[in-house]
Amino acid sequence: MARFEKGCIPWNKGIKVPRRTEEEKEAIQKVWRDNNRELRNEKNKEWRRANPVKAAVIAKKTRLKNMPRVIASVNKRRADKLNRTSKWLTKDDLWLIKEAYELAALRTKMFGFKWHVDHIIPLKGKLVSGLHVPTNLQVIEGRLNIMKNNKFEGELS
Repeated sequence: MARFEKGCIPWNKGIKVPRRTEEEKEAIQKVWRDNNRELRNEKNKEWRRANPVKAAVIAKKTRLKNMPRVIASVNKRRADKLNRTSKWLTKDDLWLIKEAYELAALRTKMFGFKWHVDHIIPLKGKLVSGLHVPTNLQVIEGRLNIMKNNKFEGELS
């Protein structure tokens, strides 16, 4: 008799196959996500490039949903920057810092995409930590600053 002919009894008929619980499913998914982090990140980047409007809406919803965490993060960053700003800066140095931020805002307005004030040597890097001083600042495209991701790429003299 062929496997699926009429009258054939399927191999699992009457046998109860235990189903995975939600916790087991989540554990398996977590392991897969952890093992495929780079693949997931690349696919997410591709989707965001293909769907910028939807991505912006999702990002905004996420920020609003997690507003306390966002505020805490912004305040921590502000405090860290203040702690990394030297007391010996002159009025001219403080003016130069302000000008860097104004230049970034002006370029954003002129070019239509984000410009950031980047710390050449990150404020809280893994290998080195820089200061919030004019000589450690540069105005670069936002996407390049985000790609830099708190890393120092260069040589210390």
